Amino acid sequence: MAIAEPLQHVRERTNEASRPATRSRSRPKEDVTDDSPSLPGRLLVSLLVGLSIWVAYTVATGKYYTPRSDFGWYLGVVGSVTLLLMLAYPLRKHVGFMSRWGALKYWFRIHMIMGIVGPTLILFHSTFHLRSLNATIALFSMLGVVISGIIGRFIYTKIHYGLYGRRATLEKAQEELAGLSNDAKSRLHFAPRVEQWLQSFERDSKQLDRSFTSHLFSPLTIGLKRIVLGFRCRRELRKILKAERHPEFRGGASEAIQLASSYLRECQRVAQFSTFERLFSLWHVLHVPLIYVLAACAIFHIVAAYMY
Repeated sequence: MAIAEPLQHVRERTNEASRPATRSRSRPKEDVTDDSPSLPGRLLVSLLVGLSIWVAYTVATGKYYTPRSDFGWYLGVVGSVTLLLMLAYPLRKHVGFMSRWGALKYWFRIHMIMGIVGPTLILFHSTFHLRSLNATIALFSMLGVVISGIIGRFIYTKIHYGLYGRRATLEKAQEELAGLSNDAKSRLHFAPRVEQWLQSFERDSKQLDRSFTSHLFSPLTIGLKRIVLGFRCRRELRKILKAERHPEFRGGASEAIQLASSYLRECQRVAQFSTFERLFSLWHVLHVPLIYVLAACAIFHIVAAYMY
């Protein structure tokens, strides 16, 4: 007659009971937007990019039109208007009477689209050649704004829930990390080395030096550590789960690896959250003057083109 349940059964029930509690700490659905395109969407984007590169090469090497021809002139006009429409987003954001004109995320999406379409049309307007000093200055100021926008987009996603989601906070990120930490500790008990590596990474990421240099290089240093440690965890978990099955992971090694990888990414996110907040504030201070410089250069270029 058994007087005690086997330890494995107790662990199974404990794990099953603990999972809802940890999952309840996941990101709220209203904060998250699915920004990753589907496979057909990625193929379509790749096709359009490849087609654009081919057309750009054809235009640059051929003599189909010039910036002063009718077609080239209309490309410049449409591109300039498109760049002007990019200002709708900051106006919607800061002008009081526009605050009720739709959700801000849709204006931001238009801002992103115009930021791609407008510079592309201007590049085709120039036929990818530098012909005058004022055109060169206007073109490089536009490219500076584009590069700045790409950098800002990358930083933006680090402190928001997706590209069009709500602004995240350090407290929420720490709460989500606590939920993943509890989940990892309860389900990865059969891999003590993996548990030790994960706990060590979390401890080291929380003890970072908060100097300016540390903030500047932390995305690189912590990211490299996470990649190396993720590789070690995958190798260890595959070796363990290949030899024996565990009820905590009915999906096999891939499910365990996904849990460990999510935990490492969340540790990195919490450790770098303040860094990206600082970088985003600094980027915003630099990006806005670049837009005014671009507007001034574009106006000067248009006036010079009409005068001469």
